[in-house]
Amino acid sequence: MTKAGLSLLGQARASFRLAVPIIVGQLALIGMNLVATLLLGRIGTEAMAAGALGGAFFFSVAVIANGILSSTGVMVAQADGEGDPRRAAGYAQRAVLLAILLAVPGGALLFFAPAFLSAIGQPPELVALTAQYLQSLAPGMLPYAVVLALRYFLAAIERPLIGTVMAIFGVGVEFIVGHALLSGWLGTPMGVEAVGFSVMAGCFAMMGGMLLYLRYAPHVRAYGLHRRGRALPGQLADLWRIGWPIGVAFGAETLFFMLTTVLAGYFTGAEVAAHSIGYQSITTAFMIAVGLSHATMVRVARAAGEGDLVAVRRIGWAGIGLGIVSMGGTGLGLALGGRWIAAQFLDPTKADAAAVFDFAAPLLVIAALFQLFDGTQAIAAGALRGLKDSRGPMVIGLIAYWPIGMASGALLAFWLDLRLVGLWGGLALGLAVAAVALTVRFHLKSRHLPDLGKG
Repeated sequence: MTKAGLSLLGQARASFRLAVPIIVGQLALIGMNLVATLLLGRIGTEAMAAGALGGAFFFSVAVIANGILSSTGVMVAQADGEGDPRRAAGYAQRAVLLAILLAVPGGALLFFAPAFLSAIGQPPELVALTAQYLQSLAPGMLPYAVVLALRYFLAAIERPLIGTVMAIFGVGVEFIVGHALLSGWLGTPMGVEAVGFSVMAGCFAMMGGMLLYLRYAPHVRAYGLHRRGRALPGQLADLWRIGWPIGVAFGAETLFFMLTTVLAGYFTGAEVAAHSIGYQSITTAFMIAVGLSHATMVRVARAAGEGDLVAVRRIGWAGIGLGIVSMGGTGLGLALGGRWIAAQFLDPTKADAAAVFDFAAPLLVIAALFQLFDGTQAIAAGALRGLKDSRGPMVIGLIAYWPIGMASGALLAFWLDLRLVGLWGGLALGLAVAAVALTVRFHLKSRHLPDLGKG
């Protein structure tokens, strides 16, 4: 429920309650990568390097699929807000079909990614290990994509907790399976492929648990997702029309950060380590903004479906305000605790640790502004997507990330020789431009309800 009569503060509380389990679920999904890294670490450093390359491919594909499938939350919330649970269930069924359609090329891309690594001159030994990891992991793209679609459905009907529980369950299955295969509990101990199989097993466990819940839970069973014929003509096209610009925007942002990491590789090892510390820190903190963005998106869509313009604006502004407060708080923590945070990633007794600390500290100060802008742009974009405005945020993101953010970062880093500080300064500038532009766009777009129609 959007609780239309709630004040701005009341809407903020309602959005925060919805966002908390989504945030925890996002952290659990990140935990899959962490567990994989820990398991690969038992094999050796070359295995960890192969896992890093393989994980980059897997999660890049997953991010784009996530963006496309986020249209599920918009369409389901709008239909539910209009009091049409059958149409909401139809969108959920078509979202699962869309997930399968996306998973097929996504899995194929993972399967053949080692050929690309070989073509660009990666060492043959590393390519071979990466191939073992990705080819055992590739089938996991199917359940992972289905889980993304079902999580958006559950968030749209304001039942996100089960998605969180199943994400944690999946991480547990991943750890147990990986440990069993590496230890030889099921026969001969396996190598890198064991970790790929364990991630795939965790994805299937998440999907299976969610499907069982949706089949038997009384308050969800009423939607009839298990029944045939719920979907209506045109619903798959609706999801694609809203989703593909979001997928492009998510992909552009992911490539934005990936290229920054590539450019950081031109600096010293200590600077690259500092960049890695900063990137891991902001990625973890950004899950707060992701949860708030999802919550804001589905609540705005529901309010629009109910035809409540006042609630649409209050929910959007409450979400943006929550983002400023929460991400400003995490940014302040990064700025004040920079050296302590860096110390958690490094052994202070190592000879180069002091140099890494010196590089990481100013980056984490920049990250304070970075977090504020990144959170604001993510939540404002979520509010716009709740109004089914996905192309506007895509265009704003493409301009802000690349001609502004990446170009200015490269200019500051290499031409003015500010190195990492310049690179990160460009990132912050791009995100600041996106935050301002998206916030202004939400203000203009939310003055009148769009003609939502059926799709």
